[in-house]
Order: sequence, then C-alpha cells, then structure tokens
Amino acid sequence: MCHMSIEQEILDRIKPDNSYRTLVDETVFQVMEAVRREIEGSGLEIEVLLVGSVAKDTYIPAPDIDIFMMFPETTPRKELERRGLELGRKVLGGEERYAEHPYIRGLVNGLGVDLVPCYAIADTSRMRSAVDRTPFHTEFVKSHLSEGQKDQVRLLKRFMKGIGVYGAEARVEGFSGYLTELLVLRYGDFRSVLEAATQWSYATTLYLEQRGETDFDSPLVFYDPVDLDRNVASALSTDCFALFIQASREYLEREREEFFFPRTREPLSMPEIRRMMEERGTSPVIVRMARPGLTDDNLFPQVKKTLEGILSLLRGGDFEVLDSTWYVDDDTAFALELKAHRLPVAMMHAGPPVWIEHSERFLEKWRTGGLSRPFIRNGRWMVMARREHPDAKELLSSDLDQSSLGSGFRKMEGLSVQEGIEVFTESNRRALSALLDKRKNWEV
Repeated sequence: MCHMSIEQEILDRIKPDNSYRTLVDETVFQVMEAVRREIEGSGLEIEVLLVGSVAKDTYIPAPDIDIFMMFPETTPRKELERRGLELGRKVLGGEERYAEHPYIRGLVNGLGVDLVPCYAIADTSRMRSAVDRTPFHTEFVKSHLSEGQKDQVRLLKRFMKGIGVYGAEARVEGFSGYLTELLVLRYGDFRSVLEAATQWSYATTLYLEQRGETDFDSPLVFYDPVDLDRNVASALSTDCFALFIQASREYLEREREEFFFPRTREPLSMPEIRRMMEERGTSPVIVRMARPGLTDDNLFPQVKKTLEGILSLLRGGDFEVLDSTWYVDDDTAFALELKAHRLPVAMMHAGPPVWIEHSERFLEKWRTGGLSRPFIRNGRWMVMARREHPDAKELLSSDLDQSSLGSGFRKMEGLSVQEGIEVFTESNRRALSALLDKRKNWEV
C-alpha cells in the first residue's frame, strides 16, 4: 500500500467535517459571547481570545477549546485569579483545575472548554506566568503554518496518540500540541518528521529561525521561536522520546493503520499472568492505596513520587526490584516484580576497623546480639546480624510511612500489601497486566 493512500485514509477519518466544524465554531462563539456579557457588567477591561489547536485549525476530534481572558498588566495576581475563576464559574459552572494558576474547565455541547485567566502582555519579556506565552504561540503558528501543513499536524498528532506519546501532561510526559506544530514547520510534513526522527539521538537540538543561548539537559531540545529561553520539549520523557523514534522506524518500514488507531489492549488472563510469573521465577508484590481526590495534573506526579518512595524503601531493605509500574483506576495500585519477596534472616553487618578506638562499642553491642560472634575480616569487625524485615510485605506494611511519598498518599489511606500467590486475584489483573504486557500499542 503506498503511503499516500494510508495517510489519506487516516486523514479522511480524523479531519473535522463541515458539521463537526460548525459544532466547534458555534460552541466557541457561544462561550466567548457569554464571557463578554459577564465582562460588560464587571467594569473590567478584559480581552477574550481563542487560543490553542481550535484557533490554529490543527485539531482532531475531540479538541479542548481554550479561551483566554486577558487581564490588564496592572491587575494584581490574586485579583486576576479570583476574578478569572469567578467569570469562569458563571459561564461554565465546571470544575477548578490548576496549571501554573487556577482556571475553570467545563463541558459545552459535549466539548471540553477551558477558561483561563492570563495577562495581556505586549511581548514575552513581560511574562508573569507560563500561560501568558500561549497567545504568542497561537499567533506564531497561525502566521507560519500553511493550509496543507495543518493536515500534516493532524496526522502527526494522531500517530503520536496512537503510539501513546501525545500530550505534555504528567500522565504521558509526551509531545505537546505546539511541539507537533513546530516539528511540521521544521521538517515540512508528517513523513519528513518521522524520517528525521529515525536519525535523532539524546539531546537532539532543533530550532526554526534562531537557536537560543540556554543549554538544556533534555532528550529533545526545541527552542521556542517566541521565547528563545524556553525548551518546548521540556516535558518529554526519555522513554516517550525513544518510543517515538522506534515507532517512526517501524512505520516507515511497514505502514499500518495500527500506528494511528491501535487495537484495544485487553488485560492478560489470570492463567497467562500466573504462567509468566512462574516461568520467570520472580516474586510479584502489589501495594494498593486509595486514589486521592486530585485532578490528573496533580495526581500523576504524586503517583510517580510514591512509586519512587516504595522502591527506595525496598532497595534500602536489600530487596532487588526487577521491574515496577503503577495502575490508576478507582484506587491506585503499584505493581512490583522482585527477585524474591523473602530474604534470609541473616545479613552480614560490617563494623569499624579493629584499631579504631570505638571498636570496643561495636563488640559490646554485638557480643550477644547477633547470629554469630563478631569476627575479623580484612581488619574490620564483622558480625552476622538479624535482618529486621526479611519479608517485603512486612517491610512495606511497617515502614512505608517513613518513605518519601507524594503528598496525596502520605496518609496511606486504604493501604494493602500482597505478595507471592496472594496477588493472583481478579482485582489485580489490570495492574499485573500493566507490569507484564510489554507489547507496544501497534503490536497489540
């Protein structure tokens, strides 16, 4: 199949048709008019501006409609936040979300709408928060991206969504919409971006008209054409960067629809999970906690921090963790694969060299307290000591509260720890599948 046809086919599926465009345009008009009406009565000079992929016409269904309420620069930050939220609530009802400062998210005609307060600034040197940059991004893309390239951005976004690397939010740590637009501007079209990506390596550095001065330690650096001190790819994780390179290679070798629209990944069956674990001879451990009532943007960094805390506790207790992941649903499950969940009771404990003054104290302490008498090896006192927690479950249950966990998990509400054969229950099936199913989206 020639690449024109598969890419054209995908484009026909994802490009908004006239009726969808009408729905989006009418929703934008309806919300912007409602905001303007609220502003009229407030005596505030606030400009209302559509930004993001809908403004740039690079969206694929279902887009988030981003509308900015631009306050005069003289407005104090607290007032901007208070009044911005007030306006947002009156227009959308919705719920409060938090990026660098709070905004309101709601649903209108089945489409997600974000109403975001920001400052109306003349140029990016006067920026007071990260969102103040967004109108400049919108303007830049609108004035540089050709009609034909808009569809190329759509293809790139759908490809990235399909392989699981689209979105700069904490859950994904992937490519932002603005970054996809800049990549198409840099390389010309969808296919050229993929061809270029096959040649990328860690710290690949890109720019459009001008390279910035600042150095960044990132897998990918793309200097923001509207603010050269910023790396547009700063949210991109090394794994998403690597996955995009690999997907680009494989797609160019053999184009398939599954890169854009992968098949649904079903969890592995329990017999399959048991068989895999038995074949490996490793020990599964599942730690569960209640899901804190946080928005995704705040939740996922805390999930990752909590997993780190769990891993460092286990490693500090001499347990070897081979693999780990998390799965968030009604609660939060951390799935771990250990070399063994039980260690010997005995552990070698090193003391000071014999000739050091306080070596006597070591002898006093361990003369009777160990599993052996103290002995000398390479000039140091050694003793076979009793391990406090030879069992992983026991260690996690008793000491997890001393680990560095994400703030939403510090109370450890709903904590349960299972290990070995205890984990093979239907309720753990998805978490264990997340740990064991290493197929890439397009291989499912």
